[in-house]
Amino acid sequence: MRGRGKLRIWPAYFDIRYTRGEGRRVPKDKAIKDPKAEDIEKIAVTLGLNPIFTPGAAYSKHPFRKTGVILVDKKGSKTKIIMDIASNMRK
Repeated sequence: MRGRGKLRIWPAYFDIRYTRGEGRRVPKDKAIKDPKAEDIEKIAVTLGLNPIFTPGAAYSKHPFRKTGVILVDKKGSKTKIIMDIASNMRK
């Protein structure tokens, strides 16, 4: 089965322009404007999450934006992984 043991991480989770209802999953103080999937992939590599980048995929809440998706190893809860990535994005 494709993606077994992996979590999907979408750039929309970190975009300050979106509300929580529109898909942002981090607080505004950790969000950034226009996050790039490639940057998220690099951060995931440094965290040891073995990322797989899939370009051209669209988040279901924003089907017109083909941002791509990053699949990472499930090493803890999705919320914790997202917060770890967000913390490293601001550096």
